[in-house]
Amino acid sequence: MNRSMLWLPVCIASLFTASAQSAEWTLSQMVTVDGNQPTYHGKPVPDDLINPWPAELEAEFQARARSILEAQTSDGMPRGNTFFENEKRTYGYLMAHALAGKSEAAMEKLQERDHQHQEWHKETEGIDFYACFTLKHQMRKYFYFGDLMDPAYKKQMYEGGKKWTAQDPMRRPHYAYEQGKQGWGPDARNSWVDIRSTENLYLMRVTSVYLMAEETGNRDTTAKYKQEILNYAKTLYRVGIGEWDSENYHGHSVAPLLNLYDFAKDKEVKSAAKACLDFFAAAGALKYWRGGFNGPTKRDYNHAQPFGGSAANSLWVWFGDHPSGKADHWESDEIHQITSRYRPPLAVVKLARKEFEKPVEVFAGKPPYSATTGHQFDAQPEYSETQYIGHSYQMGSLTGGTSPDGGDVNGFKILVWDKDEGAVALHAGPTDKPMYVGSPMYQSGIVSAQNRVAQQENLAIWLSQDGKSPWIWVIPKSIQVRQNGEITFLECTKTWIAIRPLGTTSWKLDQQLTSEIEQDKKSRFANHQVLSCRGQGEAFCGFAIEVGERESHRSFEQFQKAVQQAEVDTSELKNGIVRYKSTDGKWLGIHWNDDPLDLGVWRNGSRRELKNTPLYESSILSAQWGQGKLSVRCGDESFTCTVDEEGLATFE
Repeated sequence: MNRSMLWLPVCIASLFTASAQSAEWTLSQMVTVDGNQPTYHGKPVPDDLINPWPAELEAEFQARARSILEAQTSDGMPRGNTFFENEKRTYGYLMAHALAGKSEAAMEKLQERDHQHQEWHKETEGIDFYACFTLKHQMRKYFYFGDLMDPAYKKQMYEGGKKWTAQDPMRRPHYAYEQGKQGWGPDARNSWVDIRSTENLYLMRVTSVYLMAEETGNRDTTAKYKQEILNYAKTLYRVGIGEWDSENYHGHSVAPLLNLYDFAKDKEVKSAAKACLDFFAAAGALKYWRGGFNGPTKRDYNHAQPFGGSAANSLWVWFGDHPSGKADHWESDEIHQITSRYRPPLAVVKLARKEFEKPVEVFAGKPPYSATTGHQFDAQPEYSETQYIGHSYQMGSLTGGTSPDGGDVNGFKILVWDKDEGAVALHAGPTDKPMYVGSPMYQSGIVSAQNRVAQQENLAIWLSQDGKSPWIWVIPKSIQVRQNGEITFLECTKTWIAIRPLGTTSWKLDQQLTSEIEQDKKSRFANHQVLSCRGQGEAFCGFAIEVGERESHRSFEQFQKAVQQAEVDTSELKNGIVRYKSTDGKWLGIHWNDDPLDLGVWRNGSRRELKNTPLYESSILSAQWGQGKLSVRCGDESFTCTVDEEGLATFE
């Protein structure tokens, strides 16, 4: 615990006496101290837009907040610069310092003149309102910490924001523009605001433009961006997140939505922000478990391990449920959650902590990437996902598998229970490059070919359209690997996995690839091992997998016996057809199709209809495609949000 917390309110009172006399939001309101335990507060929000939490959950949240701030301030004041979007980390850490007892130095650095104040920002009073990652932090800096600033600097931000939103800054001609120049700045993109439109950057931009337009009284821009936000909420509840379940960007989308929820004055906009946050929280909660985040995922950037990316880390701030009690990786967005009044609905917390009757199978449709940001209300699913939640594991897959070269989708992943780590991830793919066992990250030469996955509960069949394809598994070294004939068994603490080759060599421990990930200093796979095999088929190869646990098979020995008695039909493998029958009577068949949404997925003799996959379909989480309603039911808690045709949200 940082002892300076104890004198923090007194320190600020002396530093900002003149400002505090008229301030509406001071440090003594941000942080209250009972004994030596600080509690962090968001700005007031209308009661009907608050998801109530019991005291014990809030106490857990506050304990996580204290551990985050202690970790983020333990190495001294962050060093950085304000060139382009470099504030995307330093501003977050500086705000953490401002909250955690080092306010004088932190606020001074937060008010430093921007590196490009004359080059790019002279028409906005030298304030950087351009780069989206900077905007995200600028909003919390102004609206939450603004009363700790020098009044002259706060006025400078106000006047800059007023000029910035006097008209729509998007593609407004910029004086610094030079035709033919390369880059993402206004000198190359001819706009008063960052034009990049990945979903997380889109949310940073539209929420920030709205907030500053509303704050400074620019009504036309406010009205335009209010409609943009309501349209986004309407689309989100009909087709889902375009940048869906991204291990790298999920938290970066949450942060600007928190800004909107915390600081918007318009009740309809504030309600839309809450609806969006509830959706992002529920979507994340489905795959979050004990500090890990399961697949499949879009734009994973190979942040494939627990606390390796913004999804697992940001969701841990809300949901916790990790044996060590804290994370060890930071995105700098945590300050937004700590200083926000928003908490997810209790039903969503139970979803994240898997407090419901198991096992559960979930079907989910995923939209085209730009559907949500482009307000394509009538978009149809591009991906069909199956997620199976057991007592000690989660297994998820896409019928389209992992993206081939140039793509960004990780199509298969398993999380298993671990005593010390909470949950550990097991990855596989048609590749021989273990450092890219998630998605290929837009690169060539990673994934061997198009591939398809059929899944039924705890069974899956994965085929590559390359009969000679390499295959690998990347798994923790703590997992015991056993061979029994052609079947490879993975013995985890509570979960057992059987892998059966389909037109490949047997799976073996690959010492060379294991050494490769051990020696890579940037590796996220420390203490992992690599299993590999290679296809020997004519046109297709792959593997079948069956997963068991004590609740389904009683013991590892019983599981091995059952798997050895399973029936496998590979007589039509050359045509991309395989059938697997488990000893509990489940038949799973795959019949290759170039269209992932027309893949033959045969379950107990019936073919699944993939093109009409719901947004979410299960006993715990449901949303029909195109209807605008999301429901979560876990244990004795339930939650429903509906967004109507006008983008207006209501909550039950």
